[in-house]
Amino acid sequence: MSTKHVFSSGEGLVVKSLRGAVRLNPALKLHEESKTIYVGDEIPGTHVVVIAGGGAGHEPAHAGYTGRGMLAASVSGDIFASPSAVQVLTAIEHAAFVGMKGSAEVAKLLDGTNKGKPKDVLVLINNYTGDRLNFGLAIERARALYGHWIRIESVVNADDVSLLPKLSQDRSQEDNIADTGGPVGPRGLAANVLVCKILGALAERGADLDRIKAYGDAVVANLASVGVGLEHCHVPGRDIEKGKSGGAQGLGSDECEIGLGLHNEPGAIRRKLESPERLVNEMITMILRSRGQVGTGQEFVKGRDSAQNADEAILFVNNLGGMSQLEMNAILDEVAIQLYAQGINLIRMYQSAYMTSLNAPGFSISLLNTTAVKSRLGFSYGIAVCDLLDDATDAVAWSGTRMAYTTQDYSQTRRSVSAGESATLQSIRLAANDYMNTRQRIHPEQGSSPALFLSSKIAVRAIQLACRKVQEASGLLTSFDEVVGDGDCGETFARGATAILSALDSGKLFIEESNPGKLVKEISEVLEYTMGGTIGALFAIFLTALSTSLRASASWSTSLNDARHVLSLYTPAKPGDRTIMDALYPFCTALADGKDILTAATAAQQGAENTKTMKPRLGRATYVIEHQAELPPDPGAWGVAIILNGLVQGIISTM
Repeated sequence: MSTKHVFSSGEGLVVKSLRGAVRLNPALKLHEESKTIYVGDEIPGTHVVVIAGGGAGHEPAHAGYTGRGMLAASVSGDIFASPSAVQVLTAIEHAAFVGMKGSAEVAKLLDGTNKGKPKDVLVLINNYTGDRLNFGLAIERARALYGHWIRIESVVNADDVSLLPKLSQDRSQEDNIADTGGPVGPRGLAANVLVCKILGALAERGADLDRIKAYGDAVVANLASVGVGLEHCHVPGRDIEKGKSGGAQGLGSDECEIGLGLHNEPGAIRRKLESPERLVNEMITMILRSRGQVGTGQEFVKGRDSAQNADEAILFVNNLGGMSQLEMNAILDEVAIQLYAQGINLIRMYQSAYMTSLNAPGFSISLLNTTAVKSRLGFSYGIAVCDLLDDATDAVAWSGTRMAYTTQDYSQTRRSVSAGESATLQSIRLAANDYMNTRQRIHPEQGSSPALFLSSKIAVRAIQLACRKVQEASGLLTSFDEVVGDGDCGETFARGATAILSALDSGKLFIEESNPGKLVKEISEVLEYTMGGTIGALFAIFLTALSTSLRASASWSTSLNDARHVLSLYTPAKPGDRTIMDALYPFCTALADGKDILTAATAAQQGAENTKTMKPRLGRATYVIEHQAELPPDPGAWGVAIILNGLVQGIISTM
């Protein structure tokens, strides 16, 4: 692993890299504060914009794939860190509202006469917890703000099959295979770039959001990748040990790690690095067996003696950043030889450094089964995958067909977000907030349910009591988390409770009886910024979705269940996984079944109690020694139960 870098510090490196990226394509602009790169002019004839992003360190992804025919915008976090929800929301805004200039455009937006503007949005997310939560929260925030003007959908890419449980079958114990159980699912790898190209080309052709979403779901369902690392990467500015991001131990000089993640996460198998033929064979076998044994008709891509009967597939080989082109060409040749030997009909091949892991020596192999994509889409298939891959783009990092840039102006002014653009976007945000607040007000005389009205006296009492109970239980939550987590749960919950009480006292949380959705939205923002981390994002997603649902629902129970469903889209956690869901689900379900709020709160408390005997399936608790007789309750579930019981007690005591 090389630890030498021209830039010895990572400070400011991401933004400087993004500046360089937009210099390569004069049609792009950079919003430095949010680390968003976007196509600066509206693309005529299109109805949808596609955006994607993730942590820095994977260049050229995703800045290099921003341009006509691919991504309308991309957003970057810091090195190996997901961009925040605020960053992603800004990227959505720049992409959706591009081309809108001045107050006249905003006025047309408000009165519905601005045809073709703004654009609907398709968000492509790589399957990592931070990305799922932060992108998910941004999507829900955008729906809450702009849902009356645009539609937003997402596609989740999860192509890494190296850690699927069935891959561990028939393998010897000495292979040192990682435990692959659990509900998180495959990680997102370099084949994400293929999806960017396919969906971006479809958007460029003028497809609508429903079609792009369906096409995207069909593609990611038929993608499979396996990566291998010869050594870990090094992050600029970190010492040698800390530079091995992800905590995995270094590899020996004669070792490789199959399934090594993009951020140095542990892989599936460590083994001696023997012949390249054996290594490639093992990786290909993992892909083909990811759905079933080869020869059973259930394998990922079916091969036949005759190419006419074989599945058609696209081969995508990615350099993780530290491999020579000499070796990469040889690897591509070996992969193709072995796939052809199995009767697989390769109709396109790609090989480059598409999505790197800084300077990691390693590569990944991906297969896209286009026959299966066509079968899933049926009559709606229309444009072939290959045609979309062959479509021209001006994204600088795509190695296929090129289109001319829409401008040759390489000036600094052209690349920066203008004051006028910033003012227009701010006007749109203010108009959206005003529109949302007006829509969220409840008017019984117009048919809205009086059951949604929230007495300010009851609301204040309930919120204050819930927050104080959380503060009182802070030490208990910490003691639970010291056994099953990193010991900060009590502090995190208390920080959120203190912030809400402070916002109430200062008047920042204004309770309007006819607008409960506004209050819920403001609470979600307070918790997102003060709690942070996974738990803060989960609360923010749930409460943002609850706020949105309160506009249209006839009851709190309906809105709570809507919010519960939305939350399930962004986390794999389910009841029984020993998470906050074990308290939240019983509460929402009891209300949906017509039970009173006291019964629902009791159900939440019982759900939290039940986590004592559950096997952890998510988070740090999964690493707790299994033979421990009994764990404490899950601290997150316990905290949720305290909140819900505090709210209910506060409501009952004031009635």
